[in-house]
Amino acid sequence: MKRFVGLLLAVLMAWTGTAAAMPLSLRDMADVLPEWPVTTSEAGGLFVFSDSPEEFFSEGILYQDQVKGDARLFFHHVNGTPDKKRVAVILTNHGEKPAQIEVARYGVSKPDHDYLRAGRAIQADYFKGGKPFKLQVAAKSSVLLQEQKLVPVLPPTAILTGMIDFHSDRPLQLTVAAIGEQGDPLVLVKNLLVLPPGKPHLRGTFQRADRLMLGKRPYDPGQDGAVSVTLGDGELDPFLTGWDATNRLAVKNAGNYGVVYRVLLPTTGKGKIRCYFNPRGGVYAGWLRVKTKAESRMVGTPAKGISFGHQTLADFELLAEFSAGESLWVTFSPPGASNLPVRLVLMPAN
Repeated sequence: MKRFVGLLLAVLMAWTGTAAAMPLSLRDMADVLPEWPVTTSEAGGLFVFSDSPEEFFSEGILYQDQVKGDARLFFHHVNGTPDKKRVAVILTNHGEKPAQIEVARYGVSKPDHDYLRAGRAIQADYFKGGKPFKLQVAAKSSVLLQEQKLVPVLPPTAILTGMIDFHSDRPLQLTVAAIGEQGDPLVLVKNLLVLPPGKPHLRGTFQRADRLMLGKRPYDPGQDGAVSVTLGDGELDPFLTGWDATNRLAVKNAGNYGVVYRVLLPTTGKGKIRCYFNPRGGVYAGWLRVKTKAESRMVGTPAKGISFGHQTLADFELLAEFSAGESLWVTFSPPGASNLPVRLVLMPAN
């Protein structure tokens, strides 16, 4: 009974828009927010996911499949050996004519022992954009997909993670490989075998790289109060299903890592609306992009520090405050090493 009264008071405090009450009201309502109805559709090109084995203990091919047209690669690997290694991303053209590659977005971390920091760093680069480049893959040859053909050395227990959007005008073989510290990656990869997946089985190829979510009706702060949109829980927001091209097993992307969400929430009514980000699965570190009528900007989640959500379900980051009647766009992608699900929370600001 005491908890019910507390929650009721929290809801009333949120609707009054008292600034000092905001953190308390959000925390008190964290477990009882109603889910806002959305429609979901898939879009984008092919999605290639390489995260199993997440930690490799020998050199080998971490994942490999064929790509053509628009594609996204997301990879996330830790050097589990006692020696320095490298993680190389290679495109091979087995055809008779040269292939043209256009890289549209690119975010690859530096080798890092802080896995959350690495996952957060690539999102900053990816969402900023501004790193397009072109490659040509001659017939019967290979090239590195890494920017400026750099394959950094990975010390033991360090991670390399990346997210790359690109387009190929011809079929190519995409390979993510763990290789030695020395030697030409394009030569070394020819002698490698495919490593078995680890647990969980987080690697595979999926037909669509993007997920579009649209509010089924306009949100009215005066009528609807505080609500949430859940992302990456596997139920309200299902996980992508695909296949592991190295063994033909069906797989799920548990967490939808590397998938880019584009969430559109139209609103109506009067007053101001606030949108918050709430990690629900544990520690979380990332970036996203928010667009309203007044601005389009990147927001750190969290804005201060590397991560939040550690041993609590009631951490929040303010993403935007805007007028009712405007639409809110949120572009989001689950970062490597972070925990899912997360929620977007809409509530009256006054």
